[in-house]
Amino acid sequence: MQENKKIVFEGYSRRLDIFAADELADFSRAIVQKMIKDGKITVNGKRVKPSWPLTPGEVVEIEMPAPEAKTKLSDLIIYDGKDFFVLIKPAGMLVHPQSPVWEEHPEAVFSTEETLVSVILANPPKGFDTSMPRAGLVHRLDRETSGVMVVAKTQEFQAEMVALFSNREVHKTYHSIACGEVPDNEGTIDVPIGRVAGGKIKASDVGREAVTDYKVLERKNGFTYIELYPRTGRTNQLRVHLSWLGYPVLGDWLYRGATADRLMLHARRIEFKHPLTGKKLKFEAPVPNDFLAAWKRVTEEK
Repeated sequence: MQENKKIVFEGYSRRLDIFAADELADFSRAIVQKMIKDGKITVNGKRVKPSWPLTPGEVVEIEMPAPEAKTKLSDLIIYDGKDFFVLIKPAGMLVHPQSPVWEEHPEAVFSTEETLVSVILANPPKGFDTSMPRAGLVHRLDRETSGVMVVAKTQEFQAEMVALFSNREVHKTYHSIACGEVPDNEGTIDVPIGRVAGGKIKASDVGREAVTDYKVLERKNGFTYIELYPRTGRTNQLRVHLSWLGYPVLGDWLYRGATADRLMLHARRIEFKHPLTGKKLKFEAPVPNDFLAAWKRVTEEK
């Protein structure tokens, strides 16, 4: 981590946020503005606005973010091995900061909201190579999606695992609650996905190939408990495909699902061959209580 800074401003008057962003080349201006608002960057020992006009002689103090996290990584891990570990990501937690600057400067993750990456870097497991690209990530889940994730400990495993994903040799199973009763017991959704005008991701003839297999586990009271098996890994694929089919995910405001406390999508299982040893592996994340409670609620409502 970088050390705290204390700088006597010189030169022509400048906005504090612009000056601080130049001093903190690792961080985006948005992150710098948040640090100012949070009192991590002060002028003459006082909290001021990001637009504060600095004048010569004023002292700017910058408190660099500490590697801390409220969530304990040990509470999330379900397997800890030599080359990788497996965890259960909670719903509502971003995998990594939205600003791309964190990939080159991981310390920036501690200046934003808590993410899975900041939890990992605050207290990395034994054998974890902190110099790895993307803090060992090999795949991701949406903020509101819960479930099982694999994180690399070494650069060798990370590269090999990314190749497995690219070659579609990683098999994932998701559970979801769909709005409406899906008529077929099983099927395949083979519909391209792409970004359209406005930036929204949706089914599109000019999109990239996206294929999802599914199996209905239960239908009740106008809802379907469904198991999903994505063959491809497009952004928002399962949400887009179920919406296209006419049965959006419960809690998916973006794709017109009925209101719920969260997006009812859970990464239940992941299966692959260890890329270095060839051993077949399977890891499962139990369906969370809030998910089960949501299913009970919607299927018992009159």
